[in-house]
Amino acid sequence: MILVSIFQIQAQDRVFTNTFQSNVLSSGLKDIEYSAKWNSKRSNFFNSFNQRIEFEIGLGKNIQTSLYLNFDSKTFFDETIKIIQHTNSIGFSAELKWKLTDPTVNKIGSALYSEVSSDGEEWEFESKLILDKQIKHHLMAVNIVQETEMEIELEHEKVKYNMEYPVSINLGYMYSLNKKIGIGIEAKNFNDIAPEEGWESSLLFIGPVLNFHSDGWYINISCMPQIRNFKLTPEFSLNMDLTEHERFESRILLSFNL
Repeated sequence: MILVSIFQIQAQDRVFTNTFQSNVLSSGLKDIEYSAKWNSKRSNFFNSFNQRIEFEIGLGKNIQTSLYLNFDSKTFFDETIKIIQHTNSIGFSAELKWKLTDPTVNKIGSALYSEVSSDGEEWEFESKLILDKQIKHHLMAVNIVQETEMEIELEHEKVKYNMEYPVSINLGYMYSLNKKIGIGIEAKNFNDIAPEEGWESSLLFIGPVLNFHSDGWYINISCMPQIRNFKLTPEFSLNMDLTEHERFESRILLSFNL
């Protein structure tokens, strides 16, 4: 019973970096979470560093909510003017998560998740169906994710709204080595979908993930390289898409109970 409840004892709702679990914080419990994502290596020089600071609180009745402050920076080679450019942005996010069933008591755990984000120029609406199951040392999770992205641009002195509707499937497996350490693997199938271009690409990212946790804190670390593009098109005719996406995606997630 102790092994079955390892992650719940720590009030921990995350053991992965991309894939979410159905667990939520109990009423009144609060977390501060810091996350950083480093994306690197495209066809031309590219690096991006995304940081988020999250305040998370359990509302009771299997519901939790969060507020985020986001800091994003990009350094890339601009093909048009042939120089290296650097951009920074600050934005916010708000999330709501509703747990429907429990991964240890019920046959399968489940939850619904929604998030809205903006930095003033881009808006993103994200929804997730979260499924997971915990059996002794083993934890498995699946997320089906749909996003609606809107970017505001000025083109020929007119405001233009560029829309995209990516869909992704995230998979995670974690094995608990002991009460404080877990090791596993994460995979993500990301699909670019836009109104004019249609279904552009279907990318597979996969890599290892580590989880360290103790009383009141946890840290998750992962590295997920892009492995393959399953949908080849005239624009993305190679086995990987290194024009719009990166070769390597690395993340770290650090959380403390308040």
